[in-house]
Amino acid sequence: MSATIFSGRAEAIMIKNGLYSLNATSRDGAEGEVGGILMLRDGQLYGGDAYVYYTGSYECSSGNWQGRITSQEHTPTTRPMAAKVQHIGFLGTYNDTGARVDAMALVGEQSIRYDATLRLLVAV
Repeated sequence: MSATIFSGRAEAIMIKNGLYSLNATSRDGAEGEVGGILMLRDGQLYGGDAYVYYTGSYECSSGNWQGRITSQEHTPTTRPMAAKVQHIGFLGTYNDTGARVDAMALVGEQSIRYDATLRLLVAV
């Protein structure tokens, strides 16, 4: 990922519609990393990986964004970061090549914090 994504400068651009790679790690000791894809388009997001799919929405302005995602299992797994259903809230920063988020997932009655990085693969 380009180092310019997190240079500390918030540019007055909207997050680009497109296909993004996703890399997330737990901040609460849950093992493993999650990788996948997200499609962002006009305030809606869709995506997934080999075990879960994501749907959600977001708002963005001047380099900051926030939103909500529901992650639902489509293929059974024992992977710690893939529960049957997770409700995830996030906030973060973005520029024209990607984004970074701080996310909180509710899994049953347990909360798990994530750090995630998105890298723009294809703008649409």
